[in-house]
Amino acid sequence: MGAWGTAIFSDDLAEDIRSEYNALLSIGKDGHQAEKMLIDYYSDILNKDSDDEPVFWFALALSEWKKGRLSELAKSKALFFLDSGKDLERWNTSDNQKNYKKRMDVLKNFKDTILSPMPPAKKIRKPTVHHCPWKVGSLLAYRIVTNKAYLSAHPCFMKYALLRVIKIDRSPISRLVPNECYDESMLVGLYGWIGDELPEPDIVKHLNYIPVEDYTPTSPINQIDLSLLDCLPEESRNKVGKALNNLSKRVVETCVQLDWVPTKDENGDITFLDCDENFEKNIPDFFNFSISSYSLTHFLPFDVTLAKRLEPFLHS
Repeated sequence: MGAWGTAIFSDDLAEDIRSEYNALLSIGKDGHQAEKMLIDYYSDILNKDSDDEPVFWFALALSEWKKGRLSELAKSKALFFLDSGKDLERWNTSDNQKNYKKRMDVLKNFKDTILSPMPPAKKIRKPTVHHCPWKVGSLLAYRIVTNKAYLSAHPCFMKYALLRVIKIDRSPISRLVPNECYDESMLVGLYGWIGDELPEPDIVKHLNYIPVEDYTPTSPINQIDLSLLDCLPEESRNKVGKALNNLSKRVVETCVQLDWVPTKDENGDITFLDCDENFEKNIPDFFNFSISSYSLTHFLPFDVTLAKRLEPFLHS
């Protein structure tokens, strides 16, 4: 059972149904289309005497009701499983009587809800998505212009860095129709160069990539006496020990996920210079690793990172 509570949406499947239903409405599907798509997508758990089937119909019916779009099909299916008592079977165990009673109350309230007058159909807001304005392989001149309070006196402030777009990831609004509406994010790599003026694109022929982040703890965590963890249960001790060991390791990020979208406070300054159309087919060995990137958004933290990394290249 993927439930973490007794409420209708305190369940992995139920939460997925609600999320996907709302997502489908947001990208322009009407209530009937969204319902049919969900039924088709989850057909493997429907009409199979599955414990998940009541959860599906409860979540779908309540999601539809809240949006003012409850169909007769979803309503009748939900009422059928409410009256059958099938959902309560998985809660009715000797060590779960408290939650069993709570679930009974939840289902009673749920039944009262879907039998009550439905609210008017709500207007659905379209999702905000951003598509990357550059392709993989693009060479970008990124000017360090933000966070004046911290960087205004830094020697790298107002200078240009060179970035290469390494990868563009898509994040679908709905996994049922991943190609209809999606957000994009990009990973960029960093060259070991900084300058006052926009350079010619072919300058990169003589440059090397450098890590965006290269950090080694000054006080290694592994110097801690791990015997202090002996008071913990074995499972907890192992988890804490593993976490401490990870913290003591050198962190090297050869690329970073960068949010290029300007905000009211951070406009940014990015200039397209060139694009290597073959880059994706011949990604340098420097980037051939299991990417575990972190997000630097709205330019501001990224500029601080760049200033720190590129200061040694000021006079090269």
